[in-house]
Amino acid sequence: MDWNFYISAIVGFLPSFGILYASWGKLEGLFSEKKLFFNYFVGWIIGIIIAVFFLISMISVSAYLDLSIFFVVIFAIFTEMAKFIYLNTPKKRKDYSLPYYGFAFGLGIAAIWSVSMSYYYLRIPLSNVDYAGAVVSFLLFSVGMSAMHASTGALLGYGIYKKFWEKYLLQSFGYMILFNFTLLPFIWGSHYLYFFLGILIGVPVMYYKVYKGVLILTIPKKVMRKWKKEQE
Repeated sequence: MDWNFYISAIVGFLPSFGILYASWGKLEGLFSEKKLFFNYFVGWIIGIIIAVFFLISMISVSAYLDLSIFFVVIFAIFTEMAKFIYLNTPKKRKDYSLPYYGFAFGLGIAAIWSVSMSYYYLRIPLSNVDYAGAVVSFLLFSVGMSAMHASTGALLGYGIYKKFWEKYLLQSFGYMILFNFTLLPFIWGSHYLYFFLGILIGVPVMYYKVYKGVLILTIPKKVMRKWKKEQE
């Protein structure tokens, strides 16, 4: 039995599911839960492609510190363009729920990416203390990654829905580039204690910029009033 895989799965999926439930668990009926989870699962598929590409590219880049910074910038643009292309389809553009679906889509991507990175690292021979420390560090890392990818997915969905996609695409580039700099310790093979730094960026952006910002502004007032009456 490959315990490293099971532990990595918990590390990757637990924060993703936790954020999804904490954010929308009490909003049943406000939008289509089926579409929400569909976009979450599609995020898994895209996440597999991105994670494999990241690990293969990382192995070739990690020996060149001067290329690593260039790599995290280009990879941030690549991932955000993948989200934008998926979300910017004619059938989705007029749906006020698009930022929520982008949020779920980003969580799906982050879950698979976190699983792959933690599994890649945990296969390295480690002492029991280092193994436990690495698991905790990757769990915090997964929270940060889930928060950031959910945030940029929501921002892109909001920009597409409001027809200001250029502004929010640039914002998503900026946030993801900033977050990706926290991947450098992993790319360079630094101590696992440095891997959690992304949580310091991802969670504040998700809570203040997205959860308390664009997502609340997206729901039409008529829809919100009707939904509140139905909950009474």
